[in-house]
Amino acid sequence: MDLGMYVSGLQSHAGPLFCVFLAAFLQSITGFGLVMVAAPLLMFFYEPKLTIIIMFCLAGCGNCAQLLLLWKQVNWQRIAELFCGALAGIPLGVTVFRQLPGGGLRAAISVAVLLTLVTMEFRRRRFEETRKNTILTGMLAGIMAMTTGMAGPPLVLYFAYTSMPQNVFRATCIGYFFFSNLGSLVALWVTGVPIGEAVGEFLFLLPGLACGVALGHWAFAFMPQQLIRKIIIILLYATCLYNICKAFQLLS
Repeated sequence: MDLGMYVSGLQSHAGPLFCVFLAAFLQSITGFGLVMVAAPLLMFFYEPKLTIIIMFCLAGCGNCAQLLLLWKQVNWQRIAELFCGALAGIPLGVTVFRQLPGGGLRAAISVAVLLTLVTMEFRRRRFEETRKNTILTGMLAGIMAMTTGMAGPPLVLYFAYTSMPQNVFRATCIGYFFFSNLGSLVALWVTGVPIGEAVGEFLFLLPGLACGVALGHWAFAFMPQQLIRKIIIILLYATCLYNICKAFQLLS
């Protein structure tokens, strides 16, 4: 593909590019949100399964770039525990992705996350940050990543209600998502799911990802922690409600 064809392709991808830019910007300042924001929007342009694979490519690339800048702030022990849980959840998620419509599972997971979120908001309680809870969170994130393309809600809900400092929370989420997305892509490839078309679309969406990550990394220093936490909660509510509505549409 020559430069002229690539530029022409970028022009025809203006809508998806903006979606990716917005999502990458939010992830850079909160530590998550790339898939949670971009996936629902990209489904206006691509079919759902293709969208999920595109998001794995975008998220893995974006997380890698940010991890190089933030690796000193990452809680590596928590990432190891989360990834152990995800390795247990990914096989079940792959089975569902390949054989079953994800509407019912998407609705069940989103309802569970939404109810937990509402309960935590009203009771103002924090999760106990233990190895057992972290591994369980990773398992749920692994299942949800493969079935909906969104590993974020269980992970963010868990860490957002612990005492983890905001900068460590952000870096740890980015670090986990890098390994999670890489593992998800490998799992799809090993089980024979075609990813070539998604990689082609990913190349056209890279400029939006790069611009969003760069702008968000610069803006993070000026964002109050309370505002960041509010953005996180709003994103969680919006994602859960979207998934529930989408699931009911698929099931009806």
